[in-house]
Amino acid sequence: MTQVAEARRLHAALRNFFTRYAGERDFRALQRVLVLCQAASNAVDDAYCREKLRLVGEYAAEMLSQRDHAKWGRDSATGAEFLRQQVLNALELYASRLYSLEALRTSQATGEEPWTPGIAHT
Repeated sequence: MTQVAEARRLHAALRNFFTRYAGERDFRALQRVLVLCQAASNAVDDAYCREKLRLVGEYAAEMLSQRDHAKWGRDSATGAEFLRQQVLNALELYASRLYSLEALRTSQATGEEPWTPGIAHT
């Protein structure tokens, strides 16, 4: 399995957890999430990916270790829902970066020039 494939597998596990998350305090789940985040961070050597996974870990810690999420509440969402959405947003950015990294590696492997905005390639 390639590093990007492993990172995608870990991303899917994290996304699946937070898609189903119901808002309960759960220290075991937090430990599992943090282990998945660390493994996903280790799978690709990229500072942007590490930062997004750090955010996932921080929001997960708030979600899964606290009973009261009121300070995170917004007009249209409860605190727990707001935190969950922040996690899902960070995971979406992580997945997008994985796609970009894979496209770059593929272009390098085939000898193609990567696409650059504003530059015409012939």
